[in-house]
Amino acid sequence: MEPILGILGFLIALSVGFYSCQAIKRHRADQQAAWQGFEDRTRYRVQLSGHEPQEGPSDALVTIIEFSDYECPFCQRAHEPLMDALDDHDDVRLIFKHYPLPMHPNAIPAARAAWAAQQQGKFWEMHDHLFSVGGKLDDVEQVAERLGLDVERFRHDMVSEAAGEAIEADRYAAGRLGIGSTPHFVINGRHIRGALARNHWEKIIDSEREEAESLIAQGTPRGAIYEHFMKDAPAQRAKPRNGPDPDERHPITAGRGRPSLGPDDAPITVVEFSDFQCPFCARLAPTMHELVSRHQDVRVVFRQLPLDMHPAARPAAKAALAAHRQGKFWAMHDALFDKGGKLDADELEGIAAQIGLDMDQFGRDLEDPAIDQMIVEDETLARQVGVTGTPASFVNGRFIGGAQSVAAFDALIEQERTTASSPAEAEPAAAAGGG
Repeated sequence: MEPILGILGFLIALSVGFYSCQAIKRHRADQQAAWQGFEDRTRYRVQLSGHEPQEGPSDALVTIIEFSDYECPFCQRAHEPLMDALDDHDDVRLIFKHYPLPMHPNAIPAARAAWAAQQQGKFWEMHDHLFSVGGKLDDVEQVAERLGLDVERFRHDMVSEAAGEAIEADRYAAGRLGIGSTPHFVINGRHIRGALARNHWEKIIDSEREEAESLIAQGTPRGAIYEHFMKDAPAQRAKPRNGPDPDERHPITAGRGRPSLGPDDAPITVVEFSDFQCPFCARLAPTMHELVSRHQDVRVVFRQLPLDMHPAARPAAKAALAAHRQGKFWAMHDALFDKGGKLDADELEGIAAQIGLDMDQFGRDLEDPAIDQMIVEDETLARQVGVTGTPASFVNGRFIGGAQSVAAFDALIEQERTTASSPAEAEPAAAAGGG
């Protein structure tokens, strides 16, 4: 009997050990998942005025500070999963700070509208409305009236100096922490950016709550948790570099056979890396045409950078290069970008027929490995110089990121005019012809 009991004891101990090990592994995996997307694990102090909009208790174990822009599509995408996660937690507080980006014309007026609604206790209601309409203010006074606001006071507060000062204070706080994009979140002092799924938020909140509860167990009062985290937190943080250094000149070539506008021997060459499913690239597309019409000494070269997050981008890049072989790249370029980023791969054949391509040749060219190779070469060059997003442009090798205005390009072109002493590299066009 004793040997049998010994064997049973051994098997039980083995099972307990196995399941304990599995539990530890799952815990570690959850911890790792919670850290996914964090820029680093250091805690930083955010400059707070004490008048920011807040949801949740002031003695919450987890404090999330959100820097956001009502016209930013990624902020809109981030909004619902975060609010859903907060609905399930009564020990989390959310503090909102405005960070309207200069590329969004409605962002500052929308931030002012939200601030004005806050003065009458209706910030979150206006906040939800502004996200639902992408920051547009077409009916904002009617919305204010529906919310029960004093519309005359709302109108006055919206354009007031105090509104501008509050928004600038939030932007200043972002600048001290090296924040340069939206959405950006600071969770108990730790930075993460981008639109997160609800299950990711759950992991982050659980991880931070666990740390806070361990402090309470050691004697830290609940109401002092956030200040405990902030006690030695630095108030400034270097901005992580996002993309190539704009102060350097990068080795960007036009590329053999790439679609271009303007003279091949132009002293100033603008090389754009772009994605046909990217809404910001669509916004930049008319600017590229305008640069060539405004400047006779400028050439624009288009290079492909289809992003993994956009399923139609790579098929669209191939379709555009196939159209290039029939001299119709720019017609295809414009038709694709007319979709404003809302593009489906199933539409490509119809667009090709619409712009008058020989469909048999178009089909054969789509299957040509040489087109795939051109895209790979463009992607490789982009990675070599540190490009991670689109649109990314280079004026004689000097980086200018995002959907910048014509004026921003004009300023850089004018600088290059004073330094350009020899023509930019002009490579022979492909035998199949230009677009």
